[in-house]
Amino acid sequence: MKVHPDPDFPIEVTIGKTFTILFESIPSSGYTWLIEYDSKIIDFHKPKRFVFDPSKIGGIGQEIFEFNAKQLGETKIKAKYQRVWEKVPLEIKIFRIRILQ
Repeated sequence: MKVHPDPDFPIEVTIGKTFTILFESIPSSGYTWLIEYDSKIIDFHKPKRFVFDPSKIGGIGQEIFEFNAKQLGETKIKAKYQRVWEKVPLEIKIFRIRILQ
């Protein structure tokens, strides 16, 4: 399983395969990653998971998103790090996805 933590590098995946994106997160602060994507081209493979990093204090860990490539083409995943009750995200990351045959 290849993990993609950096939006500066496009993700290339073969149709029918899964890919994983992870984000550093501190959910105890109220912030979480909210994901927007085109469900005609990609879909969640598994629900979002959180894994604590035992080497860090303060509840820091990684939110893990696994997607499935459903259709050929190009799309984007927009990730916003924000509290659900706030309108302005603290951070935005955009991942470019290219699905190949």
